[in-house]
Amino acid sequence: MPADQDTILGSSRQPPKASGKWTGMAGLSIVQREQLAEMVVPRVIEHLERCLATARDEWEAGRTWGNVTGNPLLWANDFRMFEKRVTRDFQDALMEDFRSHDYPPQYEFSGVAFADQDDGLSILDDYQSTRRSLRHKLEGSMRENNRYSHYVFTQAAREKNRFEHPNWAPWSPLHWYERLIEIGELYFGKTEMTLDLMRSYLDCMQKTAAPTLAFVVEAIEHCGLITETPAAPESSETLRRNASWKRLAGARDTDASAEPDADPATTTSGWRPSTRKAEADEPARMPDTEADPAQWAAWASNMVQSPVFRPVGGHGGGQAAGAAGSGNAAPMTAFVMPSDQPDPRASLMPFIHDLLQGLFDHIFREVGFNPAVRAEIGEMQYPLATAVIRDLGFFRDRSHPLRLWIGSLINVAIRINPESEPDSEDVERYLGCIRRSIEYLRNRADRLDRDSAEVLMNQFLESVENEDALWHARQITQIDLPNAEEWAEQARRNLALAALETGADLPETAAEEIFQSWETVLAVEHDAGEAGEALHRVLRQVVRHICNMATAAEVNPLVAEAKEHARAAGLGDDRIRDLVQHLGKAHLYRLRAPEDAERFDPRARLQTRESVRYEDDDPTLDQDRDDDHVFAAIGLDIGDWFEFCDDAGENPRRLALIWRGDTTRRFFFLSLDGVHARRHSLQGVAQELRQGRMRALPEDNPLDAIIEAPGG
Repeated sequence: MPADQDTILGSSRQPPKASGKWTGMAGLSIVQREQLAEMVVPRVIEHLERCLATARDEWEAGRTWGNVTGNPLLWANDFRMFEKRVTRDFQDALMEDFRSHDYPPQYEFSGVAFADQDDGLSILDDYQSTRRSLRHKLEGSMRENNRYSHYVFTQAAREKNRFEHPNWAPWSPLHWYERLIEIGELYFGKTEMTLDLMRSYLDCMQKTAAPTLAFVVEAIEHCGLITETPAAPESSETLRRNASWKRLAGARDTDASAEPDADPATTTSGWRPSTRKAEADEPARMPDTEADPAQWAAWASNMVQSPVFRPVGGHGGGQAAGAAGSGNAAPMTAFVMPSDQPDPRASLMPFIHDLLQGLFDHIFREVGFNPAVRAEIGEMQYPLATAVIRDLGFFRDRSHPLRLWIGSLINVAIRINPESEPDSEDVERYLGCIRRSIEYLRNRADRLDRDSAEVLMNQFLESVENEDALWHARQITQIDLPNAEEWAEQARRNLALAALETGADLPETAAEEIFQSWETVLAVEHDAGEAGEALHRVLRQVVRHICNMATAAEVNPLVAEAKEHARAAGLGDDRIRDLVQHLGKAHLYRLRAPEDAERFDPRARLQTRESVRYEDDDPTLDQDRDDDHVFAAIGLDIGDWFEFCDDAGENPRRLALIWRGDTTRRFFFLSLDGVHARRHSLQGVAQELRQGRMRALPEDNPLDAIIEAPGG
């Protein structure tokens, strides 16, 4: 019966019997375990000391952490005598847990233990019940408030069958809990004082542990405990769902900021979830496609007059100056059935045109659009109405190709910042895509069927895809510097991992030569596909051989193989010669390094690390966090589009994520015209999301959010 299950069993010191499948820390090299211990334990102890001091201070003030009858002043006196011993014993136990190759850890689990040859359940006493309850509260807090750390800790524990239950890993706060209460019971017994100490620790973990946990996460990654590609975080999908047009359409009707429990992340910049209530003058139910034209005319008129299209001043992205359309509801028009026209639907034209104009005016009010885009869309409304009255399924069918085309066109158009000048080459190219597509519609409006509408949609999507590829290719010089920083950091981390795994004590001179080689290969791998990947694999083998002080006869065949892969990857002769020379020097320095030579320290960067911030990060962000917003930031993809604004929700800027570094944890955003750029760290992006100053641009169809089709 595993320790992390909720079954209530009697307490037992009998350790669980380990399956041969689980390796614990034994799967890591001795050097890796030592480095983990020396990096992680001091940070955990530093945080523990603050937690213990807080508990003591509260007891000395006569306060307790629970509804208890004990004397906190006596507890404070007792605790002062043993506080340093508690810290020392905790440190020794945790250091041993990192260094140990035994599996599983040896301690009594809180209220849930393995009953040796006992199939019956025992009722826990009050002490054990509270002990277990506090542990479960800590786990619940981790899952809710420290989701990113919990995610990484779990992945590191499960990779390569390390731990059957992730909370057994020495980097888990649940493991720290067990060690601390074990020591508390040693000095203070199974008493209310011990439980109150753990209540204090739980409170401290909930309020102040995030920076410590963030550091432990980075140490785990730095030491190579996570090698598998992480799954896409759930919160990245939440970010995209929150960017839906569904959250924008109708948000103007009720100001969400007036709600007492409104999320601050949804109450700035006019991007708020819809809270509109059904009203008596809501549009009537949409008619069937083949219904009498008079019914469609009545429905369209009701839609135009409905609250959906009534503007509210001062909300949303705003209407650009000089833009066509006032946003006011169109006047009611009487429907007259024609007597001399073969198709009575032709008389629907003014009603459908007014409705489409209302739809677009509503969209323009929700998010600011560039005047050039608004002009193009304004000119297409009449030919669009001409096409729509021939196939009224446009309003009922969300998969109608003409409706999908409009949604795609609008979502591309909002990438252009409202203030961008159309004389920008990049803006003009995207405007060209929009114009050509609208021209196709204008030329075929009176005979457009679903097949030709699908051609229209596919041609537009293909042209935008081509422009996206060209636009990203044209930004290559913008990302030269961040790429160089990423490759340098990745080379240093790769070498650190090789040194940790092999236990090598590399001289700094050899490390510098390897860095030069690795940065070159990383740059090649980035552009050379499979050949670059093959070169990188061989380089890893060469470096490990150098770390292990292999002979020249062992290393030279691998270097020759690296040269062949380098040629296949397109590396010139001069660069190949430099690559081989760097590796040769590294091997020589490794073999002949004097005893007093300066040594490469794999821990150096983490030892000196404070909070990693970047150019445009919020200066008030003074500590790392690991909440859902970090999850969302981790899940951003190159090519995603976002709107950034200031604290007041003003001055919006639309930018694409054009580069991200997994090792440096940096992000580079750029506007379509190249005028505006943002450079953020991972924590910086999370803070922008947290404060509501950054939002993903919607990717769904705005018409689906406004037009409620039957069954839709």
